[in-house]
Amino acid sequence: MRWVCAIGTALLSALRVMAHEGPEHEIEELTELIAKGETANLFLQRAIEYRVLGKNIEAAADLEQADRLDPASLLIQHELGRVYFLLGKTNEAIDLLSHALKIKTEQPTELAALRVLRAEFLGARSENKKALEDCEAAIHAQLSNVEWYLLRSALQSRLKQPTERIAGLEQGIKETGAGILETELVEAMLDDHQFQATLPHIERELHSSRIKSSWLIRRARARLGLGEKQAAKADLENALKEIATRITSPSTDANLLTEKAQAHELLGEKMEARLYYEQARDAGAEDWVKDKIKALNKALKADEEGNEKPAEKDKK
Repeated sequence: MRWVCAIGTALLSALRVMAHEGPEHEIEELTELIAKGETANLFLQRAIEYRVLGKNIEAAADLEQADRLDPASLLIQHELGRVYFLLGKTNEAIDLLSHALKIKTEQPTELAALRVLRAEFLGARSENKKALEDCEAAIHAQLSNVEWYLLRSALQSRLKQPTERIAGLEQGIKETGAGILETELVEAMLDDHQFQATLPHIERELHSSRIKSSWLIRRARARLGLGEKQAAKADLENALKEIATRITSPSTDANLLTEKAQAHELLGEKMEARLYYEQARDAGAEDWVKDKIKALNKALKADEEGNEKPAEKDKK
């Protein structure tokens, strides 16, 4: 899922030793220190370096040792849960976090971060209602984390809760003032078919933005919803022209590939849309892109079957 908890980055920055040689050098130094005297913090630091290198099995072993030395550390529980998930041990990760949430602490923000991480894992298992409950509890404990509002919005979108989604984003904007939440609010309003209401915001962004393709696509969505097909088509064609000047071939920019796929989809070009959604997926796009590919495969199959039936009648 796209919503990775921000505490992981903060934890990494806080715990890494001030050196410039890279994770491998850090691991060597930490290994020497561990040989002189094992501590939970040293194992935690080395585990984080292993995770940076993608060595999640080694990271898990260190974190399990850290957990044995300091079973009350929520930071260790958080990091171990993340690594278990990366190793495909989703059930173990959720069980670990559920146990950790029972640990008494005077730091409610640490518990909130654990809840958000569990929400991500539950969402990956399509347990969206439980994930949303965790996310709501976390936001209630800490109102300032922008990523958590985005995660809640994504979960509410999956659960088809447009009213709650819009209200939640408005709350997030009030609490944080984050521009990314304003963009997400436009997406939520478009999904809720509030086409006319989104246009003033979209027009402002188009006027002030140097890169316009994403906002041209949003305006096209609004215009299609209002029945303005020709104007929408012009927006989509202009968006594709701009994307063509920024995209390389083969491209690994998931966002640009996703934009291109959306434009083709809105133009009714299903084959092209599927192609670029597949490329976006392979470049690491968000999970919803996979749902788009499934839907387009189904639509293309239906089109193919529909074309076959008249041909069969002609033969008869």
